[in-house]
Amino acid sequence: MRLVTVALALFITTSAWAQSGASPDLPGALRLQIGTNNLLSSPSSMDLGIWGSKSFNVYYLYSLPLGESRWSFHPGFGIGTDKYSFDNDVTLQRNGSMVEMIDLTVEDFGEVNKTKLATNHFEIPFELRFHLNKNNFKKSVKFAVGGKVGILLSSHTKVNFDLDGETTTLKTKDSFELNRFRYGLQGSLGIAGINVYYYYSLNDLFKSDAGPEGRAPHQTQIGIAFNLF
Repeated sequence: MRLVTVALALFITTSAWAQSGASPDLPGALRLQIGTNNLLSSPSSMDLGIWGSKSFNVYYLYSLPLGESRWSFHPGFGIGTDKYSFDNDVTLQRNGSMVEMIDLTVEDFGEVNKTKLATNHFEIPFELRFHLNKNNFKKSVKFAVGGKVGILLSSHTKVNFDLDGETTTLKTKDSFELNRFRYGLQGSLGIAGINVYYYYSLNDLFKSDAGPEGRAPHQTQIGIAFNLF
């Protein structure tokens, strides 16, 4: 919630700049990514609901033109937040050095409304862009390839359920044997300050041999990105 609040504050600030006709004099752009997560090679008990498995990322990317060419390099930093909303009435539970999916019983949890895993990462994204219009990078159609590396800041599960006429939310903070570091490849296509992007994780969501049912799920993500300035 704090990360969302910060992002909204940045959005309001940049909107105010835009309305006043001014823009911050910075050598880069503040990028907002909104996407959906999927897990490959995950057990059926870990099936995700697409609409609830959201991603919300905020990055500042520097702009480094490569001479007089159509290419530019963009390293940056920021925060990546991901939610994995489970289709089934299950949640994650640590069992020693492993994690497992456990069923949420009717006796204890009644009617389950939502159950999910949420993670927050500090990330360093980078991309190499090719601009069709070499005279105006900001308004050009562009292609980009790159990636990002990140370190886990926090993670928790959340179960929202109705029991005995009351709605209750149970939040459990734990590392759940998630990999502390993550890294992957990313590509995008866009025009001006709007892009569609796809991310593919090169390492597993969980530590080696720690995933549910001995499986090694890894993340993919697709979404749309906006440059706020």
